[in-house]
Amino acid sequence: MKKLLSNPSVLFLIVGNPYCIWYYQKYPGDFATIVWIYWFQSIIIGFFNFLELLTAKNTSGEITATNNSSVKFTKGCAAWFFLFHYGTFHLVYFVFLLVDFDSTSVKKLVLLLGIATFFLESMIGFIRHKAIEKTEKVNIGLLFFLPYLRIIPMHLMILLPKFFGMEPSLLFLVLKMGADLLAFRIYDWMYRRRSMSQSAY
Repeated sequence: MKKLLSNPSVLFLIVGNPYCIWYYQKYPGDFATIVWIYWFQSIIIGFFNFLELLTAKNTSGEITATNNSSVKFTKGCAAWFFLFHYGTFHLVYFVFLLVDFDSTSVKKLVLLLGIATFFLESMIGFIRHKAIEKTEKVNIGLLFFLPYLRIIPMHLMILLPKFFGMEPSLLFLVLKMGADLLAFRIYDWMYRRRSMSQSAY
């Protein structure tokens, strides 16, 4: 637990998510602002993952195509393919949010504070990963898909009430925070597992 809390990225997640929960508790009619904060969090996660792929120098691994054949990507090709893949997903998601959540009622200051918190979390994670990369190879295939491990569980927690015709509630925001922290922990462990296994010898 101490090791987990010593990670600055985790601390920013612990600050950012309760901030959103507190805001919704105080302004329960403004769920749209919370949803847009989390959409931007996803964009930030993808942006830094794109940078990691683009700047990776010590790489290994493959990305498997849908026809079960393995395709080797250069770091630049993998980065731009990820940008297209991830960007298309979020463009569709963006249209969905525009239709279902009123963007005109979003509180800009609250939105900016949320964005800043999650931006700092991802920036710190990026710096830590670059430090690991100096001594350990980065698996391109793993790095390509890891962001989805983080964003899909947390957005399911946010959007499930909408799908089932339920009112948004603090319970789902708390579940989102739990999904976010758990997925981040798994993400960080999977990224660092080669480093940890090598250091044991």
